[in-house]
Amino acid sequence: MKHIILPVLLAFFLFPGTVSGDGIFPGASGAEWIGAGEDPYPDSAWTAPAPYFRKEFTVCGQVRKATAYICGLGFYEMYLNGGKVGDQVLAPAVTNYDRRRLRNMLYPFDDNSSCRVLYNVFDVTPLVVRGRNAAGVILGNGWYNQRDRTVEGKMWYDTPRMICLIEIEYADGEKDEVISGPGWKVSSGAILHDGIFTGEVYDARLEPEGWDMAGFDDSSWADAVSVRAPSGKMVRQTAPFDRVTERFFPESFERKDDSTYVYAFPEMLSGWVRLSVEGEAGDKVRLRFIGEEAEDYGQQDVYILRGGKQETWAPRFTWHAFRYVEAVSPDAVLDKGSLMAESVHTDVDMAGEFVCSNSFFNTINEAYIRTQKNNMHGSVSSDCPHRERLAYTGDAQVTVESSIYTFDMREFYRKWFDDMSDAQNGESGFVPHSAPFGGGGGGPAWGSAYVVMPWVYYCYYGDPSVLSDHYDGMKRWVEYLGTRTDGRGIIVREEPGGWCLGDWCTPEDVGIPAGLVNTAYYYRVTFLMSEIASVLGKKADAEYFRDLCDTVRKDFNEVFFDSESGRYWEGRQGADVFPLAFGIVPEGREDDVLNSLLGHLEDIGYHFDTGILATPLMLEVLSASGHTDMAYRLMDQRSGVGFGYLLDSRNTCLWERWNGWESHCHPMFGSVVAWFYRYIGGIRYDATRPGMKHVIIAPEPVGEMTSCRCSYRTICGTVSSSWSTDGNDFFLTVSVPEGVTATVILPDGSRHHVGSGENFFKTILS
Repeated sequence: MKHIILPVLLAFFLFPGTVSGDGIFPGASGAEWIGAGEDPYPDSAWTAPAPYFRKEFTVCGQVRKATAYICGLGFYEMYLNGGKVGDQVLAPAVTNYDRRRLRNMLYPFDDNSSCRVLYNVFDVTPLVVRGRNAAGVILGNGWYNQRDRTVEGKMWYDTPRMICLIEIEYADGEKDEVISGPGWKVSSGAILHDGIFTGEVYDARLEPEGWDMAGFDDSSWADAVSVRAPSGKMVRQTAPFDRVTERFFPESFERKDDSTYVYAFPEMLSGWVRLSVEGEAGDKVRLRFIGEEAEDYGQQDVYILRGGKQETWAPRFTWHAFRYVEAVSPDAVLDKGSLMAESVHTDVDMAGEFVCSNSFFNTINEAYIRTQKNNMHGSVSSDCPHRERLAYTGDAQVTVESSIYTFDMREFYRKWFDDMSDAQNGESGFVPHSAPFGGGGGGPAWGSAYVVMPWVYYCYYGDPSVLSDHYDGMKRWVEYLGTRTDGRGIIVREEPGGWCLGDWCTPEDVGIPAGLVNTAYYYRVTFLMSEIASVLGKKADAEYFRDLCDTVRKDFNEVFFDSESGRYWEGRQGADVFPLAFGIVPEGREDDVLNSLLGHLEDIGYHFDTGILATPLMLEVLSASGHTDMAYRLMDQRSGVGFGYLLDSRNTCLWERWNGWESHCHPMFGSVVAWFYRYIGGIRYDATRPGMKHVIIAPEPVGEMTSCRCSYRTICGTVSSSWSTDGNDFFLTVSVPEGVTATVILPDGSRHHVGSGENFFKTILS
């Protein structure tokens, strides 16, 4: 078959493409970045078909070990002798790869960021044979060449490109290298279009069969060309890969007419469908992906049949968020078995388990797990996996504890903290609202994730290196906030554009002053920096930040605290929650402010009146002050503002807004899951001994609950707490692993010590 050669093979404006920056690509001193050519239309939304690369090489002896090093931007799949290298998808993980020209930005942005590029390493010994071999790589646009969605601005970097090295060690100690550069061939193939937001168009008639095998006739293919190397430092990826983690068959199937079929799956998921179909060459199947909010957000795939036999296909370089799929196939006949859904997300291990007698709470927890997984791609967490797909830092900082309780986030977060560091303005210290930066609005609570999240990471994992690695950047963020205050010391403006949000997605229009929320976070990160400086032995800095805390607290209370009523801004929409949670309330007035909060909750019938920032703080304030029963009433609301929508089987994920507007797959309100673990299950870290080497276990049976089973896998092993009550007697079982001790606080207030690796059983008789 004659293959279509990409138009960009004309290789406009070629530049040498050896490894850039101060990163090291092992052994590849001569490896070059190669592509189909530089971008002939840098300002156009047009993208070329996906380029296919191949290279044949000879292995001359007995192979002891073969290792492949590769980076393909935006995404790649690598093959050796017809076998796929690795089980990962959508690799490498997304970063701020390169310098780029930002245009038509929705929010003004001064890009003074740093860059890094992640490469992947694989043991490919089983795929290499003695004699002739062939390596093949397909590149997708990914985030590097994302031109589908331009609402936030035109932010693509460049056309797809790759660099690779195959290192071969022989049994006799000799070595060979196969490197990207001269001798590689390139052509287009079956992937005519691939976009993160708009899906893939795949014409199976154009697939060059055997292209990744030795002996394939590539005489019609062009020579790959050396292209500009990304400016980012090359770093080996240690963050977990995205993978296919679960498969679902349709729970219902309907044929609406001669050509239209509708598939419903058991839950909302992020990934794609695997199509199995038989028909004639040129028959077309169009797949439209629809979420629980009945929107498709432009997500679709198109498959054009090769014809002649059963064909199976799934996309490579996109993902969709959906529960329903509408398939339009005018010629090939489909049935219920024609589609199988594959869930795709960053493959993090589960770390926690929470199950209790309140099935509604279990449903909330399960919805959070599902929503969070759907939003994990490239070791960042997005706000939604279909409409925006942006790695919002504000959403992340409110869910950080829920995420850590639920998943092993150690390598995931380490990578994301690097993204925040890269996105930070190297001169001003401003941390943008998404990292890697993709646009989006927010405020100080968003950038403050760069201080809040590493601190929480340290508290749970006990690793101070994340604090030392990012100390300078975190300090610059706090210093930046100090430049955003007005004459009263209140933060009323922020980049971009001089405005900033306060709390977000409150039930009503935001009435609580943005300055109250913003300045509360200024205090919070300043306080945390005093703690971080102390941990790192920076005594002068610790004293400086403590003094700054006093100043910010004084300014905050002078503006927002009503000393006569003992409340903040009329006691509405979490206004009292922020100063209570962060310790800003004037000394001796804490009870007054707490009573104001309790009175407000009673007035509104114990429903949430808070947005994404104040909601988890509300639960923490109530339980920490001895009012877990009030927190329980908020969480157990089945109607009105709350999580009651999850009682409807049509909803399997968390909503963006309490009223159901917009996205139905947003993890940010999953912040409440941390409260399940901390107070219902009772497992929480000891703030005086970070790293969960000593834990507090203080379960609180409240409401009509009769039992709870909760566990969390610390870095030393699993801590578990299981309790039950028959309404009179209380039974508790605790287990801690070797290397962990615990203080158990029973509902009657008694305290008990549990030694390393011990179990604890206790019955309280009425």
